[in-house]
Amino acid sequence: MNTRRNRVINRLLNNIYLQIKGFLSPEISNFKFALGQSAILASRQSYSKVKNLWDAEVKVYSQWGEDGILDYICEIIELTKPRVLEIGAGNFLECNSRFIAEFRNASVVAVDARADLLNTPLHSLKWKNHIELVNEWITPDNIDSIIKLAEQNMNSVDIFSLDLDGNDYWILENANLSQFKIVVVEYNALFGSSYEVTVPRNDRFERHKEHASGLYYGASLKAFVELLKLKGFIFIGTNRSCLNAFFIKKNLRSKFKTLKVKDLDQYVDSTIRESRDSFGKLSFLAGIDRNIVIESLPLWNVASQQMVKVRDVFLL
Repeated sequence: MNTRRNRVINRLLNNIYLQIKGFLSPEISNFKFALGQSAILASRQSYSKVKNLWDAEVKVYSQWGEDGILDYICEIIELTKPRVLEIGAGNFLECNSRFIAEFRNASVVAVDARADLLNTPLHSLKWKNHIELVNEWITPDNIDSIIKLAEQNMNSVDIFSLDLDGNDYWILENANLSQFKIVVVEYNALFGSSYEVTVPRNDRFERHKEHASGLYYGASLKAFVELLKLKGFIFIGTNRSCLNAFFIKKNLRSKFKTLKVKDLDQYVDSTIRESRDSFGKLSFLAGIDRNIVIESLPLWNVASQQMVKVRDVFLL
């Protein structure tokens, strides 16, 4: 009898919780945006003195402060209403393009293979500007079709953001970026600053299936710097957590007069401890221990065109 009563009470409490959550969520979102907007506007007062990209960081909807960095870059190149293609946008609640859509009235094509992307409640945002959610698995073979879709739907494209935790290098290598002004790409700081290395191409790559730790994914910063150099882009820095690298079209570099780009070593000093054990729980590995746990896994050396192992290039 008590068990049945407890179930009834639990259902009642859960219904009350869902009603309160549904009522408060829009207000919380509005409050969060208002705080972010104020922080960005305050940060703009120092844009003329920024020497390192991470000094412009402000986190609103992005994971690590990319909202502020993107606003800084857009201000400097006078990109008032950008058009963004974000590959790996999750469910669009925490991503690089959400804030810029609200704050700068940016048009966005957000792409992810997550099923819940299409269930994200965006009615209040979608009627204000062009937001299109695309549920698709991205590979080197279909990336250009997605870029063309974005160009057609938004008339042009300005910002390309890539964060898939896996096949990123190979996708970027095949991508036609000729119309973009800004490129944001996630790199793996554990792969260091000296080598152009990436995980081997695997169009079904899933980070935690490849290795339980989740530390084996993506490509090194230098691999992206050299690849994007060939595509006409210049590296201008990263966020402070050493996860996302930012690039601009070569002809725009002169606009960033105060920005000083340091040796790549400065941008791989990541202290993030996101490793997981075989049960999927955080194991908080730090320092060289993060490399040791994946030391036997293969990497493709782009410069030498040879397969190596993690230990061959980072544990000597």
